[in-house]
Amino acid sequence: MSHLSAIMFDFSDSSSAAMARELLLELGYDPVIHHERRMHIHVEGGDLTSALEIAQAHGGQLVEQAHIAEEAVTSSAYALDAITIPAHVVNEDWIDAEGARNRDEDGVMTSEELLPDDGTYNHFSGDVHI
Repeated sequence: MSHLSAIMFDFSDSSSAAMARELLLELGYDPVIHHERRMHIHVEGGDLTSALEIAQAHGGQLVEQAHIAEEAVTSSAYALDAITIPAHVVNEDWIDAEGARNRDEDGVMTSEELLPDDGTYNHFSGDVHI
């Protein structure tokens, strides 16, 4: 959001604006009150999402002074176009047969596989100290 330096909100009453301002100040934002019920907040990058949520939680309505598309505000707040997808999630070269390769193996287990304990684990050695 490099071309926008602040966002502005209208509140239904001055007490809601004051409560939002106090919380924003506590979190390190720079809110400025205008006419008791209007406030603007200077934001930078990732700070926009929290500022929007805090102001709207206190009843603030976003005011668009210039023609700004709502998608631009949302895009800059959540950076939807910058979501990275890790390479290990993308399986373009996944072979369908490889996904089911264990399916055809013999599923019968022997008694040794079901009870692998040969009796050597039924005690603690003398060198164990608590």
